[in-house]
Amino acid sequence: MKIILIAFYLLALASSLSTVPLKSMYQCSCVNAMVQTDCLGEYCVWDSNTSKCSNRDCTVFLKDDCEGVPDTFNCIWNSTSNKCESFKKCSDYTFTLGNSQNCNEKLIKCEPDLDSIDSKAGTIKCKDSTQDAFLSIDNCNYLPYDACYWFVTPNGQQCLQNKTTEKCEPKTITKCSDYTSDNCNLLACYWNGTICTELTCSIIPEDECYWFYSVDLKSVNFCSLNGSSCVDLDVSALSQTQCLESTFFTYAWNTDSKKCEICVTDSDSNSNMILYGSILLAMILLQ
Repeated sequence: MKIILIAFYLLALASSLSTVPLKSMYQCSCVNAMVQTDCLGEYCVWDSNTSKCSNRDCTVFLKDDCEGVPDTFNCIWNSTSNKCESFKKCSDYTFTLGNSQNCNEKLIKCEPDLDSIDSKAGTIKCKDSTQDAFLSIDNCNYLPYDACYWFVTPNGQQCLQNKTTEKCEPKTITKCSDYTSDNCNLLACYWNGTICTELTCSIIPEDECYWFYSVDLKSVNFCSLNGSSCVDLDVSALSQTQCLESTFFTYAWNTDSKKCEICVTDSDSNSNMILYGSILLAMILLQ
């Protein structure tokens, strides 16, 4: 029985590692390309003299590429000048109240600054993010009702529209079924006709087969096409030429181990997992 329990624990531990923390996503850069074939010409420049790969300057990117490059490039599209530029700090950027989510979606580790709302101008500034969630915010109460979709507060609650009061209110969400048909989180869930249900790669259309978020918006699960089917991405099966691009600059090829490996790990989570695992194994063995 102890062996079965230990095996179950190790299986659970291995399974949990297939989910990539949001803080690890997009964290590779062109310098992680060790050979010229990995140095993606769309984003990178290969120096044949030094045999090194480097990031292209932000100014060369058009809008779509500028918004799609990894975080490590530090690029941001300036909609005023219609140019791609180097990101400086969150507080430099202002959006309309209805587009407050742009602080999270278009900028690097930023969130809407609710204290900066200018009701007369209908604008809101951005500030440094207080947590590692795709949509993060300090408080739901001052978030504009029209922009009240799935923002995560520091205590783990999510901002949802209350259609009766027409206010943005916090709610504890632990699974997709906690949502209603009106606010089913389409980043992590889908409405199956009767209930809000967790997303899986298998139900994602071919042209959207990339990744989906966890319900708390703090991690992602990668997908890939297998023929016409969308399936979980098997990183261990990726070749050297597939590694960077298939994982959206989250994994890079390690020339020593000859494996596709994550560029930035969630060290705190891993340390906690090891600690909890050690305690659990000790408890099992002492029974």
